[in-house]
Amino acid sequence: MNLNNQPCKRPLSDWGLDPMFWTCAKLFIGDLHAALPSESASAFFIGNQHIIRSAEVVGVLVSVDTRSSKMTTYHVDDGTGVILCVCFASQDEEYSQMPYQNYELGTMVCVEGRLTTYREERQVVVRAIKPVDPDYELVGWLERLSLRKFLATSPF
Repeated sequence: MNLNNQPCKRPLSDWGLDPMFWTCAKLFIGDLHAALPSESASAFFIGNQHIIRSAEVVGVLVSVDTRSSKMTTYHVDDGTGVILCVCFASQDEEYSQMPYQNYELGTMVCVEGRLTTYREERQVVVRAIKPVDPDYELVGWLERLSLRKFLATSPF
């Protein structure tokens, strides 16, 4: 069962009434790639006529690239696809040290952040990243399957 992606017909002023708008969507990476960009607001995406602005993905790190002291990129694979996750260093002094650089390839991680498109490639701008155990991945799959069923059966 895939997301049925159709353009959202609700006016922009009603988007905040959708509970998915205010939550971090727990979707598969394949669903994030399939989500349609919104025509009315470029920072939002539409999946099953629900607005998606932030997402949580659980998967295995398949690539870690520290491009500078201000940015680290990760590629996360959950079995349905691979997505680029970009982590920028904070300007605040208390958060200036990036704890995100210590993850090794093959580490199971949970990434939460804002969904964006950069150079025609879907990516997640990281808000939080943490290592998780394999049991968390299994629970995550069950949550995502349940949410996918909910999105398919309950239009806003």
